[in-house]
Amino acid sequence: MLKTVGMTVKLVSSTGGRGVRMSPKAFGKVLHLARMHGWLPGTLQGDPRSQACETAVILPHIGQFTPGPFSSADADGLRRAITRALAVGDVASDGAAQFASEVLLQLARGGGFQVGFELETLSRETETLAGAV
Repeated sequence: MLKTVGMTVKLVSSTGGRGVRMSPKAFGKVLHLARMHGWLPGTLQGDPRSQACETAVILPHIGQFTPGPFSSADADGLRRAITRALAVGDVASDGAAQFASEVLLQLARGGGFQVGFELETLSRETETLAGAV
């Protein structure tokens, strides 16, 4: 029997087919930080500087891109904004956001990519074994 335990964001390079997974929260935080550092993708409007990095703010950033393509132009702008955020240390205090920033930076260097959600499942056998440790 499978049990749903969460959701991940799946990102797949449009050019090389390389895929990575990360938490929706980490993905949203990085997109929020990128917007704070000047990234404004073609599908979003407004000034992000007045918003806090909370769940209600993060979800709109993710919703614009899932599921679906992330253009090469948006990826290039994201790459530049993440580079600025990393340079000033804005992501250093959050390990998950720092890792997600570095992963997205590498992915964005390759151009556009696809974004989607995947449900994570846990089999009853795995759950039993994890409880026995």
